[in-house]
Amino acid sequence: MNIDEIIKRHETLDKELRMALSIMERSDKVKELRQEILKNQMVCPHFSNKYNWTIAYNKCPYCGFVFQDSGRVY
Repeated sequence: MNIDEIIKRHETLDKELRMALSIMERSDKVKELRQEILKNQMVCPHFSNKYNWTIAYNKCPYCGFVFQDSGRVY
């Protein structure tokens, strides 16, 4: 998976999660989306020479992963 696919997947999953949460969906949709987001974050390298976006507020600009002060946490 390349960085463009990770960015696109992050945008899609984030949008789907917000929609599911806004309508208070009671199915397992929210749980499934959260698992997909975690999978996307696991394959993300958290850097790119193509875009060179910087990490702000301890959050990956590509996948949305939040870093702890001591480094990468899963």
